[in-house]
Amino acid sequence: MSNVLLNSTVITLSSNDLKGSLPRLSSNVAVLVISDNSLTGKISSLLCDHKMLNEKSNLMVLDLSMNNLHGGLTNCWKYWKSLVHINLGNNNLKGMIPPSMGLLSNLSSLHLHENKLYGEIPPSLQNCHSLLIFNVRENNFSGNIPNWIPHSTKALQLRSNNFRGHIPPQICQISSVIILDIADNKISGHIPSCIHNITDLVFNNASQNKLTFYFALIGNRNFFLEDTLELVTKGLVSEYGKNLHFMTLIDMSNNNLSGTIPSQMFGLIGLNSLNLSHNELTGTIPNEIGNMKNLESLDFSTNQLWGEIPQSLSNLSFLGFLNLSFNNLMGKIPSGTQLQGFSPLSYIGNPGLCGPPLTKICLQDGKSKDTNPIDEDGDESEFFPWFYIGMGSGFAIGFLGVCCAIFLNRKWRHAYFNFLYDLRDRLYVMVVININSFRRGN
Repeated sequence: MSNVLLNSTVITLSSNDLKGSLPRLSSNVAVLVISDNSLTGKISSLLCDHKMLNEKSNLMVLDLSMNNLHGGLTNCWKYWKSLVHINLGNNNLKGMIPPSMGLLSNLSSLHLHENKLYGEIPPSLQNCHSLLIFNVRENNFSGNIPNWIPHSTKALQLRSNNFRGHIPPQICQISSVIILDIADNKISGHIPSCIHNITDLVFNNASQNKLTFYFALIGNRNFFLEDTLELVTKGLVSEYGKNLHFMTLIDMSNNNLSGTIPSQMFGLIGLNSLNLSHNELTGTIPNEIGNMKNLESLDFSTNQLWGEIPQSLSNLSFLGFLNLSFNNLMGKIPSGTQLQGFSPLSYIGNPGLCGPPLTKICLQDGKSKDTNPIDEDGDESEFFPWFYIGMGSGFAIGFLGVCCAIFLNRKWRHAYFNFLYDLRDRLYVMVVININSFRRGN
């Protein structure tokens, strides 16, 4: 493809074995999709072509993902203001996001995932008012989560970077977001209680969330582009394309979040997947969780949650994945076929839990049953230490008592030693008789 001049309006050459550097474009090209090839070189060879910069670009779709491109993102974006969709994911790109990307006022979808990009997200991107999908997962970005994300954004994917600081309250103003993925970072602080203001997660409006882009091209031609995202749900990594608009997800796992889970979060009844695992969250699981009727995947594992599992959790009939392991939960697992159908691994690491599917049996009061002798209150942990202490003390006192009685009382002392001498003589006679009998037999 090196030095090849492309002139067609729509060019889709994905999933071939194309090699070499990137081609050159004419101003006629509106759609360029050459993903999943073996192209190398820098993207500046395409975007900073001096011959092309003298002409007005009509390029709306640029997909160079899944190649072997390297170098930086260049600063030539000001010449490509017609761009609506950019996908540069799965390459070896390095460096920072250039400020000139903020000049792409028509940009609706930006994918920079799985590269080696670093630095902070430039504030110039707040000028991209039409941005619906912002995907920078699996890079080395740092700084705080941007607080200027457009209110119309549908998907915000920042997972697997080095973002720090607190979750900005401005994130609650992104009322249209259906995918909020900030997992695998170093974010601390509390979950904002205003999160219930994300109205598209309060109502199940899947039909209104379609992430399909329509492009009207020259010559009465149309081009449709269905965006895709890779999401972690139900413990698995899955790619969502045509069904992306049906997925509603919040993933804040693997961070340093603390405090309690705000009860307002359980008002997001349109949510399909909620993952808050591997944080430092405390408190109980509110009974309001039973309101999340559309929930299919729930992961609260490896936190510091305590108390009983609310009975309302058994009412989530669509729940297909549950992980409450490694917390401080206690009491009986609520009855109902839904919660008993999960593996015991969903509850492991909670010593106070009992009842099916665990093997630990519950008493009528909800506490676990133990077959060892315990006190009337059923407190095994207090009984056994005192039992062993008492047994050891009793033996020591009895032994000392016998020794004192023998050595302080002359009559008992003589009787004791006479008994030992007599026992010695009996044993000697027995041994001699047995030896003589053995010799006669041979």
